[in-house]
Amino acid sequence: MKNFFKKARVIFPLVFILLGMNMKAQTSEDKLLGKWINEEKTRVVEFVKNGNYYDAIIRKAEDASLIGKKQISGLKPSGKGSYTNGTVYIIKKGKTASCSAQIVKDGLLSIKASYGMMSKTQAWTRL
Repeated sequence: MKNFFKKARVIFPLVFILLGMNMKAQTSEDKLLGKWINEEKTRVVEFVKNGNYYDAIIRKAEDASLIGKKQISGLKPSGKGSYTNGTVYIIKKGKTASCSAQIVKDGLLSIKASYGMMSKTQAWTRL
């Protein structure tokens, strides 16, 4: 019985350390999740996880018919705070474009949309 307690004093702290590391790894790339507002302050989107990808669903907009629709879909994590291979719906033009996102600093998200040789970048702020 004494042997069990000696082993337990070593094993239990190791288990808690490993569990803590696993939890940190799971939440580190989820900084994208949550609500963001565009730079014109006309639209609030919520990033949600969809399998291994992220989608942005419109939660508030000047045009009520847009609420609940996806503005961005299929963003794939590609490193610390970077996301690529997404598709953005450009509401004003009624077209889709490829997009990527980068968390520039805590609370600031840079979204880059590319259509052919043209591209535009916007800064979105976390709510």
